[in-house]
Amino acid sequence: MPKNKTSRPTIGVIMPMLSGFYMGELSATFRQLAKQHNANLVIIRSGEQRDFDLAVSLNHLDALLVVLHCASDRLVKRALAKNIPVISLAASYSPLPVEQFCSTQRAGIEALYDWLYTNGHTKIGFCGDLSVNDIRSRFKAYQDSLSKYNHIYQSKHVFHVDNCALSGGREAALSFIERESDCSAVICAADQNAIGMIEQLQHLGWKVPEQVAIVGVDNIFLGKQIHPQLTTVDQQLESLANQAFLRALKRIDGDLFQHEIHHVSQKLVVRESCGNTNIKNITSETQGSIRHALTNVQGLSPAELFESFYSQAKNGFNSILDTHGLYGSGFDWACMATYHSGQLDVTDWAERGYIKPQITLKAESDSYGLSSFPQINSDEHFMATIIPISTGQKSHWRLLAIVDSLQGEYCVASQAMFNNYLDMLSLFIERDELLKTSQLRQKNAQQLLQQLKVVSNSSNDGIWDWDLKTNTLHWNSRLIKMLGMDDDLETKHFDCDQLFEHIHTEDLEELEKQIQSHFLNNTPFKTQFRMRKFDDTYIWVQANGSAVRDSNGKAVRFIGSMTDITEQRESAAKIHHMAYFDSLTGVANRRKAIEEITAHIDNKSTQLKAVMLMDLNRFKMVNDSFGHHVGDALLCHVAREITQALGSKHTIARLGGDEFLLFCSVANVEQANDIAQKILRSIEKPMRHNQIKVSSQGSLGMAIYPSDASSTEELIKNADIAMYRAKQQGGGKYLRFSPEMHKESSKFIALEQRLSKAIDDNKIDIYYQPQVCNKSGKIVATEVLARWSCPINGQIPPSKFIPVAEISGLIEKLGKQVFTKVCEDISHSKLLQGLNQISINISARQLTQPDFANLIINTINDYQLTASLFCLEITETAAFTDYDQSLRSLKKLSSVGISISLDDFGTGFSSLSLLKNLPLSEVKIDRSFILDMTLDQSNLEFVSSMILMGQSLGYRVVAEGVETKEHVKQLSSLGVDLLQGYYYSKPLPLDKFTIKYQEQYSNEALKLLIE
Repeated sequence: MPKNKTSRPTIGVIMPMLSGFYMGELSATFRQLAKQHNANLVIIRSGEQRDFDLAVSLNHLDALLVVLHCASDRLVKRALAKNIPVISLAASYSPLPVEQFCSTQRAGIEALYDWLYTNGHTKIGFCGDLSVNDIRSRFKAYQDSLSKYNHIYQSKHVFHVDNCALSGGREAALSFIERESDCSAVICAADQNAIGMIEQLQHLGWKVPEQVAIVGVDNIFLGKQIHPQLTTVDQQLESLANQAFLRALKRIDGDLFQHEIHHVSQKLVVRESCGNTNIKNITSETQGSIRHALTNVQGLSPAELFESFYSQAKNGFNSILDTHGLYGSGFDWACMATYHSGQLDVTDWAERGYIKPQITLKAESDSYGLSSFPQINSDEHFMATIIPISTGQKSHWRLLAIVDSLQGEYCVASQAMFNNYLDMLSLFIERDELLKTSQLRQKNAQQLLQQLKVVSNSSNDGIWDWDLKTNTLHWNSRLIKMLGMDDDLETKHFDCDQLFEHIHTEDLEELEKQIQSHFLNNTPFKTQFRMRKFDDTYIWVQANGSAVRDSNGKAVRFIGSMTDITEQRESAAKIHHMAYFDSLTGVANRRKAIEEITAHIDNKSTQLKAVMLMDLNRFKMVNDSFGHHVGDALLCHVAREITQALGSKHTIARLGGDEFLLFCSVANVEQANDIAQKILRSIEKPMRHNQIKVSSQGSLGMAIYPSDASSTEELIKNADIAMYRAKQQGGGKYLRFSPEMHKESSKFIALEQRLSKAIDDNKIDIYYQPQVCNKSGKIVATEVLARWSCPINGQIPPSKFIPVAEISGLIEKLGKQVFTKVCEDISHSKLLQGLNQISINISARQLTQPDFANLIINTINDYQLTASLFCLEITETAAFTDYDQSLRSLKKLSSVGISISLDDFGTGFSSLSLLKNLPLSEVKIDRSFILDMTLDQSNLEFVSSMILMGQSLGYRVVAEGVETKEHVKQLSSLGVDLLQGYYYSKPLPLDKFTIKYQEQYSNEALKLLIE
């Protein structure tokens, strides 16, 4: 029901523009529907921004329609909080309860392809900007149409362009000719691409459609004006608006929210560009439709219209009273208001019959405020158009409101011209407001310069002030000291060239580029580089700055700061070394070895390489007999001996435990055999440690690139198979991989088959390990861990079956089942629902699937759970397997409230750029660092550095592998956020987990933790 049960309902619409193709048809349709269904209409023009956040007129509305995601999630949430149903057109606000109406993108492409095929075309190309979601959907429909007719997909028939505009089509036309394309027809995913392609082909002497048929999507007005007229598909905007509007009325009357997306079919519009010559097939506009009315306007010529719009709009709000005579449209009244920091003031007022607008200082913030603007008599049947106009200042807007009655007759074409005028009027007013803001900023900049003179000498940072007119620099005392200069210098003014003499030559070019980019494009200036001190040593500095510009926008001064970050860079370098090198032996670690192998393959090098895997025989016996300290000493001894034997030409890495990987450049197989023998002989040299003499022996397997495998994974796997066979033959042996060895991997295959059956039979169990808050000592989160009890092999640890799942491709199926089971557990467990966070591990293979993010979000929605309850743990390996796809998935997951955690932090890349680019909210320090933490002070300092770095970047830091009271004591003193490990609990099934922790914490305590 409407908010006032005695009045008609009021429906709001937020849309980017009022006129033109798409927006003009929608706004005209909404007005007609409001009149037909006795509803009030409030249209809010948001402009081109996609995060419009102004809660204007919200108190008037009984329902809200949002076009093309122009409203921010925050504004939508505010509407929903007021029990205003929200419906979106052509955009998704998932997981918010916003119903979605959209034109079926696939159907239009399929209809075009079917039509072209029935007209004899079999080689049909595609043109579009695949960075756009809708275009990708249309491209998938194109691919499916190829399959439908058994046509072979060929990349040469796909023309990727940079935009959906005419220029993109012209670009595609050039590619079409350069490739000497054999396509007889091309489907352009946007009409403007199609029109641009037709124009460029015709310019180059091609005939359309005689030599190639060109069709498009969208049915824009221009498509009917070109020659040949464009065959296209119409998005049926009038039908889309009609269905959404009627649905809004039903929601106002009490209909419940529907999850299903409401689809509107597109319509094939046959004209000439497809090669059609039969006039009977030509699609004409439906008589009486909104589109027909908009495309059959009689009266002023385009030149006269532009002159009319321009001459009127440039006069600002004062021109509003002239519109009735010029365009035949009327309004009852209009006003201009200013909204600044919560204060709303109406400044100008106009009514029909006024000679000119009146200036008023009528303050409205006390009476009704922004959410009730404009103030309207509730008995009227009205339409209000509200145009918020940016002034370039935060929380400072100009608001234009035009209110007219829906009770009389009106002309669609006249109203369309009036909307064109309003769009242009808003741009002129915005231009004037931005100019005022620019002038104000110029005045403030001059005041700021005076203030900086005081600040610069008291700041802890080095401050510079570069006068671009005179090319002189002023440095404050801190910057002078930072460079090791005498603070008693007679002058602190220098020629600019003196500064650049102190910049490291390797950093100078990039610094100059960033400065120019800031001056020309106003790109934020924030960079790091090396500066030479007066003692000829170098320090790392971080520089931030901003240009002061004159009234024309030209940079006249450049003011900024420098901070000495040498210590931070050195700490980062230490962490980087920890990530790439084994902390025990000093040789490379798994990550570095895999990177080098992958880089060699990616470079398509023909250089033979040998990948060798070696582990030590009876190493466990050494550990058990003499202790881990002797075992560690033996590993260091082996690493030293291999390094001495091979030199620096080859890569030596420790993968973990007693397993080493060697990546060696070889001229032939014989040389690889010689290297393998040299390695095995070198490690047999006895080691003495604390009066203990230990001899070692290894087993080694090798795979040769490219003959034995062509990928990193296959090379390592095949070398591992060969090593296993060598170990079977006794100590001190090496073998090269051969295809027959795969037969010996039957155990692996058997394990894979049993795992597949366990997944199909739902036999994978879910265990939970608590995460404890360092400050409160309470469980506030938990990590989900998969467990498998095999009927044949018994309990199989994740370290065994997860790699099998990864290699065999079962990981996606396993991951989906685990996530679904966790959602099922949460839906029945008050304990899990009461936690702050539930963490689930995600593999690289899952993360790189295009539909992964949607699968996670849809599963959460299916169980009606809160997205913010979930945290997905990824490893650096997973993030970089397919970085672009991973980043897209992670950003989409993060946008709905799901937290992202970087697992095993410190064992992989551990670079600052990774932390900066991924949408992380948490990092987990790998258990190996925690276990080594108590051994010596340096290990403790490294852990401390990682905690400080994570927290300084705003991330929650979790320490896993906490096994002793000493671990807890040291980590607590370092300020880690969450603790996890056997000291608190082993992973437990849900029933035992619930019994243990429901006894420990009351329901009231859990509620407090949630709050």
